[in-house]
Amino acid sequence: MSTGLLLGSGLGAALCLLLYALIPPRPQLGTAVARWERHREPPPHLTSASGVEGEASGWRQLLGRHLVSFLSRRGVTLGRLRSDLALLEKSLETHLVAKCAYALFGLVLPSLFTAVMLGAGITPPLVLPAAGGLLLGAVFFLLPDLSVAAQAEQRRHEFRRALSCYLDLVAMSLAGGRGVPEALPSSARIGTGWAFELLQDTLDHARILRISPWAALAELGERTGMSELCDLGGALLLVADDGARVKSSLTARASTQRRRQLAEAQGASDKADQSIQMALVVLAVGFVLFLGYPAVVN
Repeated sequence: MSTGLLLGSGLGAALCLLLYALIPPRPQLGTAVARWERHREPPPHLTSASGVEGEASGWRQLLGRHLVSFLSRRGVTLGRLRSDLALLEKSLETHLVAKCAYALFGLVLPSLFTAVMLGAGITPPLVLPAAGGLLLGAVFFLLPDLSVAAQAEQRRHEFRRALSCYLDLVAMSLAGGRGVPEALPSSARIGTGWAFELLQDTLDHARILRISPWAALAELGERTGMSELCDLGGALLLVADDGARVKSSLTARASTQRRRQLAEAQGASDKADQSIQMALVVLAVGFVLFLGYPAVVN
C-alpha cells in the first residue's frame, strides 16, 4: 500500500516537472527588467583584487551558469540569496552547484546504507531508500542556504558596528574642514577589517566610474541587503551640497546605530539569562527526580 502511494506520488511529481519544463510560466515584467538591468550594468566591485572567494573555473562554473540561466528564464531571481552571497563574497553559481551536490549525496546515502544492510544479511523495507533519499535530499538541499543566511546575518551585525564608527569618523573629518567627497574615502582608510575594506573598495570604484560616493553606497546597500547603506546614500544625496547638514545627519545616524546595537546587546543578554534560568530549572527537576526515584520504587 505504502509502496504504491510512493510510486504514484513520484509519477505525479515527475509529470508536474515535465509539464513545468515544457510550458514554463511567463516571467513578470519587473523580473525581466531587473534581469536586463543586471546584464547592462558593469560587474559589481565588491572585493579586492584577489576576486570573489567562490569564483570557480571549469565544469563547476559552467554548470552554475546554466543553473542560474535556467532559473532566470523561469522568473526565479533568488534576491535574498544573492544579497547574502554578495555580502559573503561568494558566487551564486558555485553555491547552486554545491546545493545540487549536497542534494545528490542525500539522495544516494540511504541507498548506500541499504546496500550495506543487504550485504550484512539484513533485508530492510524497500520504502527506506526511496522515502529516506527524498527526505535527506531535501534536507541537504536546504542546508547550504541556512548556513549562508546565518553567516550573512552575522556579517550584517559586524558591518552595522563598523558603519557606526565610520559615520563618526566621517563627521569628525567634516568638522575638520574636509568636503564630503574627500571625507568619505579618507575615513574608510582609517579603519581596519573587512567592513572598512569593503567601504574603501566601493568608494574607490565609484571614483573610477565617476559616480557619486553616496550613489555607490546606496547601490552597495541594495546589492548586499543593507538597508542602513540605502538610507545613508539617500540622506547624503539630499544634503550633499550642505556640509553642516551632512555632519549633523551623519552624527544622528551614528547615534541611532549605537542605540540599536545597545538594544540588540540587551536583547541577547536577556535571552541568555532566560536560557540559563531554564537550564537551572531542568537541572533542579532532574535532581529531584533522581532523589525521589528510590523512594517511589520502594
